[in-house]
Amino acid sequence: MSRGFGLLDLLVGMALGLVVLGAITAAVGTGGRLLRNASARGEGEDTTQMAVEALTFDVRRAGYDPRATGVTPITEAVADRVALAADLDADGAVDPDSEETTAYICRGGRLSRIIGRQSLPLADGITSCAFRYLDEHGTALSLPAAGLDAAARARVRAVAFDVTLLPSGLAGASRRTVVVALRRTM
Repeated sequence: MSRGFGLLDLLVGMALGLVVLGAITAAVGTGGRLLRNASARGEGEDTTQMAVEALTFDVRRAGYDPRATGVTPITEAVADRVALAADLDADGAVDPDSEETTAYICRGGRLSRIIGRQSLPLADGITSCAFRYLDEHGTALSLPAAGLDAAARARVRAVAFDVTLLPSGLAGASRRTVVVALRRTM
C-alpha cells in the first residue's frame, strides 16, 4: 500500500483542474459578453424611448397660445427635421432663443433636439429616422424635398415619427413609431 501520490496521479489531477478552470473561464467570459450585449440592448431601447417621449412632449405643447395671438405650431416640416413653437410664458410672442422653439433633426446617424439655440444630442447610432405629417383624416401629406409650405403646415393635425437605432456591436435594432396629435385650438 502506497501512502502518497505518484507523479502520474499528480499530472492527472493537474490536467483535470486545468480543464475545470478552462470551463469556468469560458463560462464567465460568455456571461460577461451576454451581460454587455443585454446592457447595450437595454440602453438602446431606453434611448429610443426617451427620444420618442421628448418628441411627444414637445409636439403636444406646440401651438400653445394663451393670448390667442396666432402662434404657428409647426414652423418647419421636412422629412428629417421638424421645428415647433409655443408661447410658453404667455407674453404674446415666441422667443426664438428660449424653449418656446424646439426642433428635432435626424442627420448623420444622430438625432438632436434643439431648444432655442442649444443643441442636445438625443441618440447616436440612428440608422433611419423620418417625420411624417398627417392631416385631419390621418392621411400623410405629400412632402416635397423643400418641406411643407405654410399653407400645408396649417393643415397638419399630427406628426408621425419613425426611428430605428442600432447600438454599436449589436445585430438587432430598436425601432419605434409614434403618432402625436397637435394641440387643438379653441
